[in-house]
Amino acid sequence: MKKTLSVFLSFVMLFTCLCVGGISAQAAEKKTKITYLYEPETQTLYIRGKGAVPAYYLGWDECKNDDYNDKFSERDEYYGIVKESTGDGSYTIVDSSEIDYEILIRNIYPSFYIDTTRYVKKIVFEEGITSIGDGAFSYAFPKLEKVVFSSTITSIGSGVFSCTGGNRPHSIIVPATVKKVDRYAFCEVIQGSVVFLGKSTKFVNIGPYDSLMYSADRIYCLPGSTIEKQCKQNNASKDPYIEKVDYKVIKTPAQVSGVKASTTGSTVKLTWKKAKYANRYKVQRYVVSQKKWKTYATVTGTSYTFKNMAGSTNYRFRVIGVNRICDANFSGKASKECKAKTKFGKVLGVKVSAKNGTLSAKWNAVREAKSYQVYYATKKDGSYKKLGTASGTSFKKKVTKGKTYYVKVRAVKKNSKGKTVYGAYSDVKSVYVDW
Repeated sequence: MKKTLSVFLSFVMLFTCLCVGGISAQAAEKKTKITYLYEPETQTLYIRGKGAVPAYYLGWDECKNDDYNDKFSERDEYYGIVKESTGDGSYTIVDSSEIDYEILIRNIYPSFYIDTTRYVKKIVFEEGITSIGDGAFSYAFPKLEKVVFSSTITSIGSGVFSCTGGNRPHSIIVPATVKKVDRYAFCEVIQGSVVFLGKSTKFVNIGPYDSLMYSADRIYCLPGSTIEKQCKQNNASKDPYIEKVDYKVIKTPAQVSGVKASTTGSTVKLTWKKAKYANRYKVQRYVVSQKKWKTYATVTGTSYTFKNMAGSTNYRFRVIGVNRICDANFSGKASKECKAKTKFGKVLGVKVSAKNGTLSAKWNAVREAKSYQVYYATKKDGSYKKLGTASGTSFKKKVTKGKTYYVKVRAVKKNSKGKTVYGAYSDVKSVYVDW
């Protein structure tokens, strides 16, 4: 009977071990579809894949962090630490000048921290990432300065970047696709502002006696958004333990007005009036060949000059006011179109050469030009004389050898009244005519 019972118990234990071992193996082999790629040149970590970033993916919790810190403080002379007696039976620990902190770190911290995360300054979440789990990147990024979220992320957990060190991001932009943000999402990470781009984004896991958000200097949100309503509700509380949040509603710039254009030769200068709530302006020109408006500059002032424009050409311009908050841009309505026509063009692209006593010049065509006049001087600031006229975009003429020639070209046309019109001179080019 005893033998039978013993065999039965042995079988039960074996079966249990196999089952438990099987479950453990499956758990160990279960891999996330999320991967990462570190780019040392830019100290950027790219998080890629489809789905959710698991909790504590490249981070660790507070208890684990305490364990690491305890190990670090328990270092001994093996790492260059000297224990000195204080005379009362206790010891004080003194760092040796020969301490090797690298050895110390490599004996305490996990491999991903040793090889990668401690160097990272920027984290970029690529398209396909849908959510970020609690503490996914906590404690393991002492140099983190910037975080860029993808447009596919819908939720951000608690303490995702907790305690990332002294170089904390000065702002975080939360995309409109994010629906839920834990109130502790950016705990111990941000030194500046959080900008919410979504109308329906909301804070979650808020208890009856909890403040709305922990660790952010200011919140920016859209008018009428859920975040704005939560901020108002938080700040209306009479509970002395609930801290007020500093929040601002994002203002859309007014439409830019008073856009004017003035032309001088091949340049067009645009000016306009300041627009309310705009701290920048996008200057756009309509590109006929592409049938669309293209932004050529973003400026903080109220003027912009286009240079080297094609002569005798009609152009269309407009200006858009922008309210830039942190790294996010909020644009107003485009101004009314402003039209301008450039004057008869300046000759561009002049090149000169010389061979066997012949001076050669060529240049780019000027719109509406009927001919071109070529002028020369033997001193750059000397008196220029007409060398000849060309009907096309090139010119050749025998000249005296052993001299340096300074050459400039201008275009010529007849206007509607038959009057001769001259374009601006090209930039001066020089060439030495050898013997």
